[in-house]
Amino acid sequence: MSKANDTNFNMKDRVQRAQSMIDLIWSPKSGLHNVNLYPVWISNTNVFWYVRETQLGKQVRLVNAEEWTNDRAFDHARLACDLSKAVGVEVDAENIPFSHMEIAFDAEHSGAKPLVNVAFTAFDKCWSFTNNSRECWALSLLSDNSPVNQKTSPNGELAVYKNGHNLWLRNLKSGEERALTHDGTSDFCYGASGSTWGEEMDLEPQVEWSPDGRRIFVVQRDTRNVLELPTMQHIPADGSVRPVVETIKMSYPGDEHVETLKLMSINCETLEIQVADYDQIPTTRNGFGFFSSHLGWWATDSRRAYFVDVSRDYKYARVVEFDTSTGKTRVLFEEVSDTQIDLMLNADERPTFMPLPDTDELLWFSERSGWAHLYLYDLNTGSVKKAVTQGDWVVRQILSVDQPRREVFIQTSGREPNRDPYYRDVCRVHMDTGELSVIIATDHDNISITQKDHNTALAQIFSGHDVSRSHGVAPTGDYVVVTQTRADQTPVSLLIDRNGTVVLALEEAGLSVLPENWQWPEPVKVKAADDITDLYGLVFRPSDFSENQSYPVISHVYNSPDLPWVSKGAFNSGMFYGYPYCDAAAIAELGFIVVQLDGRGTGFRSKQFHDKSYGWAESAGPFDDHVCGLRQLAERYTYMDLERVGIISPGGGPGGLQGLLKYPDFYKVGVANFLHDSRLMSASMWGDKYEGVDRMTTDNPYPEEYVEKLKGKLLLINGMLDTCTPPAGVFRVIDALQKAGKDFDMLLLPNLGHASPVGYVIRRSWSYLVKHLLSADLPEDCKVTTVFDRA
Repeated sequence: MSKANDTNFNMKDRVQRAQSMIDLIWSPKSGLHNVNLYPVWISNTNVFWYVRETQLGKQVRLVNAEEWTNDRAFDHARLACDLSKAVGVEVDAENIPFSHMEIAFDAEHSGAKPLVNVAFTAFDKCWSFTNNSRECWALSLLSDNSPVNQKTSPNGELAVYKNGHNLWLRNLKSGEERALTHDGTSDFCYGASGSTWGEEMDLEPQVEWSPDGRRIFVVQRDTRNVLELPTMQHIPADGSVRPVVETIKMSYPGDEHVETLKLMSINCETLEIQVADYDQIPTTRNGFGFFSSHLGWWATDSRRAYFVDVSRDYKYARVVEFDTSTGKTRVLFEEVSDTQIDLMLNADERPTFMPLPDTDELLWFSERSGWAHLYLYDLNTGSVKKAVTQGDWVVRQILSVDQPRREVFIQTSGREPNRDPYYRDVCRVHMDTGELSVIIATDHDNISITQKDHNTALAQIFSGHDVSRSHGVAPTGDYVVVTQTRADQTPVSLLIDRNGTVVLALEEAGLSVLPENWQWPEPVKVKAADDITDLYGLVFRPSDFSENQSYPVISHVYNSPDLPWVSKGAFNSGMFYGYPYCDAAAIAELGFIVVQLDGRGTGFRSKQFHDKSYGWAESAGPFDDHVCGLRQLAERYTYMDLERVGIISPGGGPGGLQGLLKYPDFYKVGVANFLHDSRLMSASMWGDKYEGVDRMTTDNPYPEEYVEKLKGKLLLINGMLDTCTPPAGVFRVIDALQKAGKDFDMLLLPNLGHASPVGYVIRRSWSYLVKHLLSADLPEDCKVTTVFDRA
């Protein structure tokens, strides 16, 4: 068996194929079409529209689920023609530059194919187009004077917005404005989202209007006693030479004070402020806005409000009632854990529970049984009414609630014993009886869009069109749109009725941009190091793969307890909007076999499976599982050369370093991007959650304590402006390596923040693996680019 770099070797071609894989990540112009589908339902109907991506551009499609039709939503050519005349610029009918769109039915027409009115923004104006008149006209200029982010009252007459560190009220009819608060400061700021990753994650003012539009429920972020974290601008943005020190407030595990929220209500008529008679609560995972995460909400009486309090170490979660007239509070119920409380399985998403104000109920998400399930609570008494779901499987997400039918639509996984436990199903379950009806359950990841999903948030940024109003379930509860995907197959989007009947096949992903002889990654199952637990992963091979050659192997890892790494769907239907999938595929194209495995100590399975890493975050996805898994795969696939094994952690985590230190005779090369050090990661966001507040006293070693074990080649990469995984963690390792007399390589970039996959970092990572595992070099003119380089 020959080595992969001995025959058919053309590194320039390989780099081009690898670049083509990188181009698929997070780019609306990648050439992949319709991998995901984002339906927007029109009012309370069974009609929705979506954007179809084509090789020429995009079309807006209108689907009538009851009539089984899928047509163009409007006359694209006529709209483009009218818009061209209005702006004096030629507009391509297949590339109309919509930046926001709303579609409604023409009130004067009905029937199977009603005419629609289209409102959209383009060329810095708001426009309207009607199929009836086939005319396009400008409504108004986009205003630069109104607040960028404001919360509008239920009747649409008032809006609250942030002005500096205070909240202001605007009358949208008269334009009159007045201050609601006056004493806000930078470290005691009204309506602010969490900043525990070093910056505000959500710019929307964190207030919630009461149903009667008279009061707002407000948070005031308090960082007054939080210690400062300095960062050094070695290349100041103003062009000066002298480095500039900037500081942010950030707490670390062991700190006495963490970022907290003060809770209050404000009467917008009298300006009276009523503070909740309750201790300030910590800002917890994952730094999104308090109300954007639905951690606070109103009862329908506009007097009572509710909030969720999670301790900084996540050992308890409480649901609390707040009388906004008196300030009195009452703990309705509390959940405790010896390890950690999770309000959602994906730590990068909003909490999974859902308030039901119309019935004074709460669908609560809990792992109290050892598995993630839903429980129905009475908010008048604080008592549990029903375990809505139960069994040795998990509820991954709430999609929608059909209140008239008393049903909740959910994503589940792990219900079928002989199926990959990460594959999602779509089901509906009756909240009172617990009767579960399967809508779709196949050997795929069946995805139905919800705004809580992490990939939906990333799609809003990277997909090229607005998906902020997309939902998979029809508001009537009669239909569901599902993207059926898996890592080794072409994604297909389907329209399904509530009983599981496929009504329409909507889209099949267009994959014409893939390299010639593209090798789909192979889903695999191996045993963990305990020889009991099943682990699931992917094996990636290059497009020029041959079983007659021998290939070096790359462990492509994340090793962090907050969420798994292995994609279950193809391309950007997989984890992190396709980043792990496409990055692994790119490295494989260079001439490697690339393996991903989700090990014990990560999420999406049982609480016991996740808690395997509790108390020592760096043990998530343990390396004995990875090494054991690679050895099993090498027995199946003899072309895997375990004498040439590397490890890379492109998304961060300790893997690229710790693999070399824990298994110095197995891993020969390691690339560590954005090194995790749990001591230097925000206390109430990460450090305290996964290790507890007493982690500093445990005996588990940090990497700098055993660097003398290093034998292989090591490249350390970090951004000097990274506040999430700050360079101090890398410097501790560098100092220890120096003292131990160990050779290593490092790349510290002065203007790089956290985990930014810029082209230069990717090229240097590729070069390191190619040089030390393939004994080759990248072409001298090799330049890798990503969407972040073009931003």
